[in-house]
Amino acid sequence: MKKIRYGVIGAGVIANYMARAFTEGRDSVATVLADVNAAAAAKLAPQLGAPKIVSDYREVLADPEVDAVYLATPPFLHRPMTLEAIRAGKHVCCEKPFMLTQAEVREVIAALRSAPHLKVNCASSRYLSAGTALRARQMVADRALGTLYRVSYEQVTGASKPGTTLPPWRNDPAKNGGGISFDWGPYDLDWLAFVLGDLFRPRTVFGTVGNYFPLTAERVPPCLGVDGRLCAEIICDSGLTIHWERRSSEHGPNRHNIELRGTQGGLDAFFMPMPEKPGLVHYAYHGTDDLKTTVLPDAPPNWDDSMVNPIRELSRAILDNRAPSNTPADNLRIHGILDALLESARTQQAVRIAD
Repeated sequence: MKKIRYGVIGAGVIANYMARAFTEGRDSVATVLADVNAAAAAKLAPQLGAPKIVSDYREVLADPEVDAVYLATPPFLHRPMTLEAIRAGKHVCCEKPFMLTQAEVREVIAALRSAPHLKVNCASSRYLSAGTALRARQMVADRALGTLYRVSYEQVTGASKPGTTLPPWRNDPAKNGGGISFDWGPYDLDWLAFVLGDLFRPRTVFGTVGNYFPLTAERVPPCLGVDGRLCAEIICDSGLTIHWERRSSEHGPNRHNIELRGTQGGLDAFFMPMPEKPGLVHYAYHGTDDLKTTVLPDAPPNWDDSMVNPIRELSRAILDNRAPSNTPADNLRIHGILDALLESARTQQAVRIAD
């Protein structure tokens, strides 16, 4: 069976989570690892099964034994490395956020016009393979909920443990794009794009962002210079409205709620492993009966499969010669929302997303 040969660029924390994708005996193998940090590369290479280590990523791009690259680098490097990989004839799986701006996504799309056979996806697609995501997507496509008019997407996560540290680039919007908006936002918006399908055509955004703040003198988030909370109303071309809210490190419990409401039914969902959640929950009235609540049997996401799904998906897309579940066109809409969110927060005005 043919396997896609990957060059891994970046030996940081996130690449460690992806390592199993290259050793599980499916469609993907790692042939080379590149990182300027020799110690980090030496530690990760055995987990990847990568027989070769280089310090210059350009050696990976020039390697004829590499079909595709996995970019696990800080976000400010995603644009130049993706463009160079496309010019070198390599397929690309890029960590999230895909780019820093919508304009950068347009550059990638333009580059792919000269290489339409290449497949490019973003690792924000981690949670799209779960049975719950697939079932929710199918129900929306089949209009099982009727006309969808409202989606509420709220994710609240707890505070960092005291003493938590992160790389300096995580606290620099010029290198990271933002805080929670660019760290978790791509996951949120990618899940929505996948589940909503053609209904996910965002047009106008009105939103706010706010930076992390110390909870106590002893409990200080490691990234005070970037946003730790966001709230936005997103209006789509169809009139569908999406309430999107994500917060972290606040005085309160975790909360994870996704609600889809249509003219013929409602659906509660979640996008990542949540042991306390029963699964997809469907609601509907029938005749004069009371509200019927049904827990659907579809398999929820699990951490192991979720973390490696982007590589699995890109390899299958290459082998099947089809588009991956996340495409540059999806990321054009995702980054259109992120651009508009930051501009709306700055101006306190609704912002229209460019075509």
